[in-house]
Amino acid sequence: MPEMNLHSGYWDFPVPIYYGPGSIRLLPKLVLQHGINRPLLVSDEATARLPIVQAIVAQLQAATIEVTSHNDFSANPTDEECHTGAKRLLEAGCDGIIAVGGGSSMDAAKAIGLIANQKQVTLWDFDTEVPPPDARSLAPFVPLVCVPTTSGTGAETEGTAMVVNTHNFEKRCIYHLDYHPIFALLDAELTLGLPRNLTSWTGIDAIVHAIEAYLVPGFHPLCDGAALQSLRLTAMALPKVVNNGHDLSARNDMQIGACLAGVAFKKGLGMVHAISHMVGGLYNTQHGLTNAVLLPAVLRFNESHMGNKAVELARACGADSDDFEGLYAWVITQLEALDIPNGLAALGVQSGDVERLASMAMNDGGMPTNPRPVSLAECQLFIADAMAKTW
Repeated sequence: MPEMNLHSGYWDFPVPIYYGPGSIRLLPKLVLQHGINRPLLVSDEATARLPIVQAIVAQLQAATIEVTSHNDFSANPTDEECHTGAKRLLEAGCDGIIAVGGGSSMDAAKAIGLIANQKQVTLWDFDTEVPPPDARSLAPFVPLVCVPTTSGTGAETEGTAMVVNTHNFEKRCIYHLDYHPIFALLDAELTLGLPRNLTSWTGIDAIVHAIEAYLVPGFHPLCDGAALQSLRLTAMALPKVVNNGHDLSARNDMQIGACLAGVAFKKGLGMVHAISHMVGGLYNTQHGLTNAVLLPAVLRFNESHMGNKAVELARACGADSDDFEGLYAWVITQLEALDIPNGLAALGVQSGDVERLASMAMNDGGMPTNPRPVSLAECQLFIADAMAKTW
């Protein structure tokens, strides 16, 4: 993409989005305009130590905004950790939430914002697989702002959060139709210091989002267009940012591409995420890395049900041939260049958990929207085969 992408700007779909290098300087003014004076800044422990986050806190404090920091949660936030965050928000008298970080920070922030003010409903009343709570039983949600510091999760424009249920270790999606960020802020300068491994894992996460969302059956030209445009951007930019983390133009393309992929998966996801969520719940693995390991085998599994979509995906990523084999070969080339391990065992997954993981994955919201229907027996066999290798 041309250097003009480095200009700052504003979009109002699907939520207000302020974007461009240096746009983080808008944050104090914007939160004050939305009536937030005492935010809970939710950022995972590693990100919270970074100079960029410390600078954000300093900017807010300089605008007489009183910040309470919260980073007491895992890479795959649990229900107990989210309740701890909600308690901290209430004790500090916070009137808003600013999520700064990757997917785990935004997941934790969204869950905290959903439940902090609630007296009559619990976190799991917001599980997407159960009927939504009666609106009359709900207190106001806590205003939420999302500031991603990675380019992968795409969670900054939507209200869903992935949370681990500590009773069964299923990683579940919680959501309410009326809860979403009041605005998102995309500043590629915040991603310049991201290490190579996290650049790789979060970047491939965006690519998986785009591919899986596009393959979801059904007619949804808004999400499908976002998925293809995301893939066009990220396929070109990811090798650049991995090899040169200070390439601001490529970092910007990655951040915009990841955001577009997040818009695309409003349509749904598939088998990669259904299994990856549960691996993350049981083993606390990094989500993008787990997705990357699973992607090739899931593509093979779904090949017969892709139709012409494999052609469009191959063209979007710039594969050597416009067909499934071109798409598949392109994916393998990327994974090898990014040093992605081959097989779930490399992530610490134990063979004794195959049946349990399969049962958990069949309950995930991504499984029904997989292009090829999946039975429990097929899922068990798939995971067993994926232990040793996925390509």
